[in-house]
Amino acid sequence: MWPYLNKAICKTAQDIAKPIIAENKEKYKIDSIEFETLTLGSLPPTFQGMKAYVTEEQELIMEPSLKWAANPNVTVVVKAYGLKATIQVVDLQVFASPRITLKPLVATIPCFAKILVSLMEKPHVDFGLKLLGADVMAIPILYRFVQETIKKQVVSIASKRPVGILLVKVLRAQNLQKKDLLGKSDPYVKLTMSDDKLPSKKTTVKHSNLNPEWNEDFKFVVTDPETQELEIKVGKHDKMGMNKILLKELPPEETKITTYNLLKTMDPNDIHNEKSRGQISLEMTYKPFNEDDIEKGAHGIDIVGKAPDGTPIGGGLLYVVVHEAQDLEGKHHTNPYARIIFKGNEKKTKMIKKNKDPRWEDEIEFVCEEPPANDKLHVEVLSKPPKKGLIHGKETLGYIDISLADVISNKRINETYHLIGSKNVGIVIGYFLLIYFQPTDVKNIKVRPLVEYDSDSLDDTLPDIPLWLKNPDYGRIDWLNRFLELMWPYLNKAICKIALDVAKPIIAKNKEKYKIDSIEFETFTLGNLPPTFQGVKVQVTNEQELVMEPSLKWAGNPNITVAVKAYGLKATIQVLDLQAFVLPRITLKPLVPTFPCFANILVSLMEKPHVDFGLKLLGADVMAIPVLYKFVQETIMDQVASMYLWPKTLQVPIMDPSKAFKKPVGVLFVKALRAQNLREKGPLGKRNPYVKLKMSGSKLPSKKTAVKHSNLNPEWNEEFKFVITDPETQELEINFGKDEKLGMNRISLKELFPEETKVTIVNLIKTMEPNGRQNEKSAGQITLELTYKPFKEGNVEKEDPGGLLYVVVHEAQELEGKYNTNPYVKITFKGEEKKTKETPANDKLHVEVLGTKKALIHNKESLGHIDISLADVIINKRINEMYHLINSKRGKIQIELQWRSS
Repeated sequence: MWPYLNKAICKTAQDIAKPIIAENKEKYKIDSIEFETLTLGSLPPTFQGMKAYVTEEQELIMEPSLKWAANPNVTVVVKAYGLKATIQVVDLQVFASPRITLKPLVATIPCFAKILVSLMEKPHVDFGLKLLGADVMAIPILYRFVQETIKKQVVSIASKRPVGILLVKVLRAQNLQKKDLLGKSDPYVKLTMSDDKLPSKKTTVKHSNLNPEWNEDFKFVVTDPETQELEIKVGKHDKMGMNKILLKELPPEETKITTYNLLKTMDPNDIHNEKSRGQISLEMTYKPFNEDDIEKGAHGIDIVGKAPDGTPIGGGLLYVVVHEAQDLEGKHHTNPYARIIFKGNEKKTKMIKKNKDPRWEDEIEFVCEEPPANDKLHVEVLSKPPKKGLIHGKETLGYIDISLADVISNKRINETYHLIGSKNVGIVIGYFLLIYFQPTDVKNIKVRPLVEYDSDSLDDTLPDIPLWLKNPDYGRIDWLNRFLELMWPYLNKAICKIALDVAKPIIAKNKEKYKIDSIEFETFTLGNLPPTFQGVKVQVTNEQELVMEPSLKWAGNPNITVAVKAYGLKATIQVLDLQAFVLPRITLKPLVPTFPCFANILVSLMEKPHVDFGLKLLGADVMAIPVLYKFVQETIMDQVASMYLWPKTLQVPIMDPSKAFKKPVGVLFVKALRAQNLREKGPLGKRNPYVKLKMSGSKLPSKKTAVKHSNLNPEWNEEFKFVITDPETQELEINFGKDEKLGMNRISLKELFPEETKVTIVNLIKTMEPNGRQNEKSAGQITLELTYKPFKEGNVEKEDPGGLLYVVVHEAQELEGKYNTNPYVKITFKGEEKKTKETPANDKLHVEVLGTKKALIHNKESLGHIDISLADVIINKRINEMYHLINSKRGKIQIELQWRSS
């Protein structure tokens, strides 16, 4: 998966880095920083181990240990103090402990709705910077920029810490809607901070009142005032109305009273929102923490900033992170959660099922009226019984009272405490697995290595030996069995639903044949014993897919009862002793460079599975009845087993692959007409303007007009073409003059109507910062003629006009040069033409692979070539093939071609 994960991670890294760089350029006197190349190389990270567990929050959590010694190709162009330097990132090493959460778990394949990724602790990231062989990290300004800015801010994205407090006073509501026949309502307000795990906060209920007054105060901890929202909901199940308030609209330290309209839904296009549902008035004050303390925390001390004066006077925030517990043991059950009590205010972590070493990483906040120097924090670990109503209720696994005086003095403490009242007071750091067999009556022991046994001998000697040990093609997957065990309650429901959907038409089709009136499922669950994977084989193909073939065994304890009506009689039959041996093929296809890096999950069976089960009716073996035995054998076993026999597949869509690949959907024609009223440069007032045009999201270089010397009102009338992949988000970037000193702007493509030519005058601005004061002064205007032409859908006829030939050069294999093998590819099509004038049905694409090196002789050589006929591309729209190179011993190249008509 690494080639696709590589691209997805690089895209995410660029999106994260751009605003950080823009924010800090001025602070560190750097003009610009741009990525010239960004790829993480061919060496993927390796997982050292995996911990997996579930919580009561309908989520499955996996915590792998990850190490990465990489060979990235990352080069950055830095402009500062009038100089330009290209810097290379080298010797990248990362040690990280991510948390991957599948949430919420649902009873539909793939059994989860979202994948959440965060870091459990700050990762260890180390790298060097090289400039022309010199160590750039020795330059103080750049070392400071890297250490203080990039490491601090990129890491902080994974675990946001509090940056301030929002004080909210719910004042009153007016003109609320009647909710019952008597015209009465019992309103209350529910307030929630977005991206906050803490429960909502509620006002009191005002009975029989459509204009209630509350004047109740609430406090919310803020972690990201730029993106967080305060969600307001009025009434039970939010039936009386709702709204949202963006925190970035609140000026810091300023008290603001605002009245908001209540809406039916938060959908801006919902016509129900046109009807008035009343208003709510709130008093709000956002108070950020002291910046100096937050800055100190970023330098490694990791403290929580001071609360500002008046929040309340002398008060602050007590921020508690409950990390983990170790070596817990309950008398009857161990399903631990932690209860935190501070001054009578009680909060709880989530419960983790069947885990002696739970890891919560739950964050809890207490807003304090004054420093709690003489107070204690009571922490109690309890175990919740698996089901309500059992004899054994919840148990205490231990507790501790923590004095808060040290927290006030040191700002932060991070300790492991021994629990009082716990059996195992020791702390377990790691563990050893010891297996001891007591031999009985063994003589003349012979030891032979396993490699000397053939597969049949191994099966006889050790019948339960795992497949990964017998067959080196299969990998060991203990962690996957743990994953399957935890996901089984949801997979169980999803598989049962699919089985019912498959079985119903088969039963309906065969009822008449076997003289059965009806067959209905009374109960259908596969029990609590999940299948086990014996091993897995992983392979890739040339079709942008990853194929996994696990070996699966299952001895289940299902609860399946079927009501059968036949010959005027009704019988209830139970399925039992279910055993299955299956070799499924799971294909992730197509692989795409956008998370989760695949668009579909395809499941098929490589051979008919061995399925065995019995049927019981009042203690008798129903399989002895000939008609039912024949029905089960011929119909259920054969037809159900063949339902997904390869090449038939069960397809589970994950995402639209077209959105991930961003294939061309049209062409933008741009004509740079003229510019007016450009700024004068100095006393002589001379300028040498030219226009630089670039399409956002495109890897292609900018396109430039000619230079017009000594002209503040130049005319060009020059034409350019840009390939469009996403007209909803892409923008045409306009820059004037060297280093964009004359002005700039952007045009959003979604503002253009397809097939319509538009002449527009665009104001030039000094910076794209929305609040830049330099933009108040006019920098001139530019006039452009724009036409967006989307590609046609449907078949392409030979007499059709031109279009776009889209070529993806994927990879080459087994290249070998006589003097060097530093390969690149040269594509030749009709000379220099890139946009075809007519359908190229009779043309060929010439692809040549060459090797190059810096030398006076033998500096370039051909490693092979191929001429590809384009007739098949025009007919099929797309081909993706591996071609053998001519004049190469074993060399091959993979080329993907796509034709789109204009």
